[in-house]
Amino acid sequence: MADAQPAPLRDHAWPAGAVLQNPASLSDTKLFGFSVISPLRYPGAKRQLVPVIETLIAGNIPPPKLLVEPFCGGATTTLRLLGSGAVEHGILADVDPLVAAFWQTAAFDSAWLVTAMRELTITVAEWDRWRATEPSTARDRALKCLFLNRTTFSGILHGQAGPIGGRAQESDYKIDCRFGFDGLERRIKGIADLAATGRLLDVWECDWRESLTRVGDRYGELEEDEIIFYFDPPYVEKAPFLYDWSFKSDEHTQLAKALKELTYRWLLSYDDTASVRELYGPSHDQAVLHVSHRYTAAGSEKRTVRDELLVTNLKTIPESDRYRMIVDGDDSANDEPRL
Repeated sequence: MADAQPAPLRDHAWPAGAVLQNPASLSDTKLFGFSVISPLRYPGAKRQLVPVIETLIAGNIPPPKLLVEPFCGGATTTLRLLGSGAVEHGILADVDPLVAAFWQTAAFDSAWLVTAMRELTITVAEWDRWRATEPSTARDRALKCLFLNRTTFSGILHGQAGPIGGRAQESDYKIDCRFGFDGLERRIKGIADLAATGRLLDVWECDWRESLTRVGDRYGELEEDEIIFYFDPPYVEKAPFLYDWSFKSDEHTQLAKALKELTYRWLLSYDDTASVRELYGPSHDQAVLHVSHRYTAAGSEKRTVRDELLVTNLKTIPESDRYRMIVDGDDSANDEPRL
């Protein structure tokens, strides 16, 4: 079946009442089946967790009408779930002004962003200029985010990371090796398509606490079980080296306390560390799942395992070979669904 005709671009966020409407058809459905759909490279991106999250959401009734991602970063989870139709509507939020401005501009000012992106010169001198500049407009913050994300080691926007290929550009991988204009344009237009069709409703520059408040204030017409939050906080151990807006240890504790009291449905992903396991133990009202990813590091043929925890208050945990349930601090085979 041919893709639908593009919906008219939208230049502003949707009103809260749009969450009660059915989204229109996407014009580029194939995009959301690709393994990489976000224009941003992001430390800790949860691309391989998305099938697990989709399985968990699909196993619970009713299906959510609204997904909110307060630490959106590269936003891979929300983009894919909106593109697949696993959830009807979504909101992205991030406290980092560069990240929030990028998603706002990609969603509601994409034509400008694509044009401005194609006029960029990808050099170390330009990297230095963007690194030093303090943009005063949302458009320029969005462009700075995109430029630095695609030209900096591991996509790191802040901190000590340098340009891909090093300052001397003697590496086989040069500063522009992750800056494929055609692919980025398609992904940005895909975000605009999510916004135009009423899937991506809004983008907020705020922290996770404000996200909770805004949802309660603006989407009171929905039942609590029609809303689901996906929390992907900064790494516990490496965050200060990766993000400008990383957590302090007490903020991890505050988030854990808030989730114990949260009446909306939620999922939370973390790197698997002893401190996280202390904060999030299995209980009658939350499940803790251990997920291992196997991937090949760049420039290496060695397969590496990365362990993550997925915590949720969803009532039903379907059987799956993608994860193991943790019971009393120990990993156990997920022989029976949690009902």
